[in-house]
Amino acid sequence: MALISLYRMNLLAEYKFHFLMVLGNIGCAFSYFITNFAFNHGMRPPVYTVYRLAIGGCVLLPFAYVIERKRLPSLTAGLLCKICLLSLSGTSLPIITFFEGMRCTSPTVAAAVNNTIPCIVFVLAVILRLESLKIRSGRGMAKVAGSVLSLAGVTIMTIYKGQPLSRFKEAPLHMEDQAIQEEWIKGSILVVVSCLSFSFSYILQAKTLKKYPGQVSLAVWMNLIGAAMSAVYAAATTKLEPSAWALGFDVRLLAILYGGLSGSGFLIFVQLWCTKEKGAVFMTMFNPLTTFMSAFVAYFLVGSTLFLGSIIGAVVVVVGLYSLLWGKQGDEKKKMNNGSKDEEGAAGFASTSSSELRLDVDEETHA
Repeated sequence: MALISLYRMNLLAEYKFHFLMVLGNIGCAFSYFITNFAFNHGMRPPVYTVYRLAIGGCVLLPFAYVIERKRLPSLTAGLLCKICLLSLSGTSLPIITFFEGMRCTSPTVAAAVNNTIPCIVFVLAVILRLESLKIRSGRGMAKVAGSVLSLAGVTIMTIYKGQPLSRFKEAPLHMEDQAIQEEWIKGSILVVVSCLSFSFSYILQAKTLKKYPGQVSLAVWMNLIGAAMSAVYAAATTKLEPSAWALGFDVRLLAILYGGLSGSGFLIFVQLWCTKEKGAVFMTMFNPLTTFMSAFVAYFLVGSTLFLGSIIGAVVVVVGLYSLLWGKQGDEKKKMNNGSKDEEGAAGFASTSSSELRLDVDEETHA
């Protein structure tokens, strides 16, 4: 019995990061559907963003105080301006556009397009000369091929909706599809805009963290400032209608609490910890799980309609992502061989999370 217990403990210690990443990405997929369900019941994306970021900032605040209060520099005017720009590009703008786009398309499409963020960050980093590219090497060609495939996948999902697949009639839940045919392209473009904004913010984060080395504290600032920025936009679009801001004990409150506590709280810690301990490639390789889980929930549990173009595009995007990851894995091996610590550069990867901060600019992210 003692040997079995020891074996289980060793197994848990060895695969704890795998378990946490699987759990986090599955939770992210469910959050998309809970949020989309709330949108179908009157919740507006800007209002949702305000509540979610406010809750996320409040959840992370005590952890930031306990962990990082002794090693943070004082805020200067220049640093505060950078944090405000980060809040705009890394929280309020991308989250609002992401969920507006998801409302016009579907959670599956939004999750699939989100996988392009690592490729967008890589392209931006090459353009800004923050990332070296040896195009004649095998891994260099893999990076280029991955970026091209990701772009091709998004293009397929945007311009080719395809034939609808028959619904799974035995699904326990049936959510009415609210996306309008004419808004499909608009929604896809909004999600792409969200990915572009996230990608820019990850590059800016890498530079900001050199002067403000507190990842959790920076996440708190971004969440709270982003909530204030989103509140201004939400107030303008809702014209301060009380009904748009009112909450009851319903799915809208559930979506806000789930998104704030899970997406902006638990998931951030998991991603930061896994990136620090296992590296950026390990972290990002789990991101497609959110896409596949979203498709599974959409078809088998919710009874939503899946479209052929979305499935083809999602597969192409995921293939492109893993091609890029294989190319980036060579860079991480070189860093380890040179004896460097896993301090990531600006051309890292990002997942779908809106406030996930890391030196490799790799997290993200579901909004």
